Amino acid sequence: MSTPVSPPLRPADPALSAGGDAADQTGAQPVDWEGLAEARTRTLDAREGFAKMAEHAEPEFAPTVARYFELHSRHAERLRRILEDAGVAMDAEPSLMGTVNRLVVATRAMFDEIDADVLKQIHSGEKHVLAAYEGAQDMTLPGEVHDCLSDMIAELRALLEETPRSAPA
Repeated sequence: MSTPVSPPLRPADPALSAGGDAADQTGAQPVDWEGLAEARTRTLDAREGFAKMAEHAEPEFAPTVARYFELHSRHAERLRRILEDAGVAMDAEPSLMGTVNRLVVATRAMFDEIDADVLKQIHSGEKHVLAAYEGAQDMTLPGEVHDCLSDMIAELRALLEETPRSAPA
């Protein structure tokens, strides 16, 4: 893991912010990238858990795991590009929580199957990712970034709606 980024994340190029240094003169709010960086970290962490699940998933459950892994991979890449284009320094890897996610899945796989019985945990974990996306949306960001976050929230919510909350009885 790389070292955490210190005080507020701001793009290296002021032109990428809502007015950059001119924001103070015009009254516009400077862009706040911290929430977006946190959203990226959370989606990377979730992706780590799904990567491990994919290694152990029962065949009938593997497509569900693959859909979440693919969604988090796409979202992480979109967020990385946005942050990189803005000149924002970010961690290259998931946080410690990503490692914890992998360990929890690996431990469960030693004693139980990775199948529809984990649906409740998936829904619970995805709430944390949604909260990070929604938190980032509350920050001062360019309109196209808000639109991107709205799309990502809608995609994740749609996938959660399609995914049962528990295993069939």
